[in-house]
Amino acid sequence: MPAQVFISYSSKDRTVANMVCALLEERGHRCWIAPRDILPGASWGEAIIDGLKESAVFVLVFSQNANASPQILREVERAVHLGLPIIPFRIEDVLPERSLEYFMSVPHWLDALSPPVEDHIVRLCDVVGQLVNGAAGRGDYIPRKARGTKSVSWNNALVRAGASGAVLALLLLAAWLGGLAPPESPVGWLAALLAIAIPVGAIAAGGAKLWTRGWVRGVLLALLLAAAAGYGWTRSAYVIAGENGAPLVRGTECTPDAKLVFAAECPDLPSDALADAAYDPAMLWTAASIGRVKLMLGSAWALAAAVAALLVAGWMGGPRRLKQEG
Repeated sequence: MPAQVFISYSSKDRTVANMVCALLEERGHRCWIAPRDILPGASWGEAIIDGLKESAVFVLVFSQNANASPQILREVERAVHLGLPIIPFRIEDVLPERSLEYFMSVPHWLDALSPPVEDHIVRLCDVVGQLVNGAAGRGDYIPRKARGTKSVSWNNALVRAGASGAVLALLLLAAWLGGLAPPESPVGWLAALLAIAIPVGAIAAGGAKLWTRGWVRGVLLALLLAAAAGYGWTRSAYVIAGENGAPLVRGTECTPDAKLVFAAECPDLPSDALADAAYDPAMLWTAASIGRVKLMLGSAWALAAAVAALLVAGWMGGPRRLKQEG
């Protein structure tokens, strides 16, 4: 019996490819899959060409491994040349690169980004059945688009990044309301906006791959720790208790009047000095020095929030690989 379905895959994705083959053949669709259908001693290239010529549908198990495979590129190119309908069965949240993108500008995208993989293979078999049995034109099958809440899928990197950014934003808002953010500064709630905007913007701009790299994550983590340490030290040194315990930012340089009164104690003035000044830091420390401290606090807080958002973008917006059962 001639093969109806040619299955193209990277050897690193063999488990999923064999599952696809098994279920398709269980439904009566004979598959051509290497190396099973290559006779010992036969030319590998000739066997693949023969398999493509006798097949009616081309299924590509698509992943980052497939993206980097010259062999798969050649198989896709020949399938296009032979006019076969191509169904990319995507098991990682990646897009085709370089020449492969040119050949895969087709409507037959099926995502299998969330377990269990068996559910997605069943859907793939339904599509293959339509094409093989003529229920749809060989070049005209377009999967139905989800409507309503079904159109919002956790498989979508943008959705994952946005949702995770929103969680981070809520944590930052809670820290702001709890008095942990820089006092007397809008950076507390502005950081929450950054927490949403940065992950969504990074993924929308196609930058997910960059933020998933190990060395980039290492640099971001180091920056996050440095920003957190800098903020913690600055806050412990320059944020003091004001009236009724409200946090106030003190400066690093006393005003001329404060120097006359407290002399050598400047700028680390005793706690009763603030009470004597009616809890007005500007009477004890210069406005410029207070401004510098507020800038240090705000910068450290904003940097920590931005770096955390980029880590979220790489963690939740990057490729998500299926767990393949052996």
